[in-house]
Amino acid sequence: MSKLVQLWLLGAALVVSGCLGVGTEEAPVVQSAGNINTVCGSKWELKRLRINGEAVPIDDTKRFTFLCSRDGNVMGKSGINTYRGALQITANGQLLWDTSSFASTKMAGPEDQVQQENSYLRALAGTRQSFTKAGGKRLILRDPSGNIYIEYVKVGP
Repeated sequence: MSKLVQLWLLGAALVVSGCLGVGTEEAPVVQSAGNINTVCGSKWELKRLRINGEAVPIDDTKRFTFLCSRDGNVMGKSGINTYRGALQITANGQLLWDTSSFASTKMAGPEDQVQQENSYLRALAGTRQSFTKAGGKRLILRDPSGNIYIEYVKVGP
């Protein structure tokens, strides 16, 4: 083999081995059960919504928020309207919704936005578990089976 071919092969081998071994270790994703202190007291903005394992397209996720006070009062934006309600969060992250307290304003809007809002509100009402991850910067509300999955990002204290 010529010296040029040998150098080229050596260089290619170094590039490939460098790509395989450098920077491939990822920090583990740590997910913890939510509690009243980690879930409530912050403003959360929708990042993703999945229902039955399928992503629900949301035009403007900033119009979907979740806030709760440490005494369990919940409020937020659901796209077009606002909602409110009450819940309790157990020490292991279980959500206990007070369904009789849940209410939403009823302003009209474009049909596609109304459908997004209805999907979001139905999913929210179906959640039973809360988790935080990314050092408390993400909130996940879901049902036990994982068919409903709502992920938020923290946007305020």
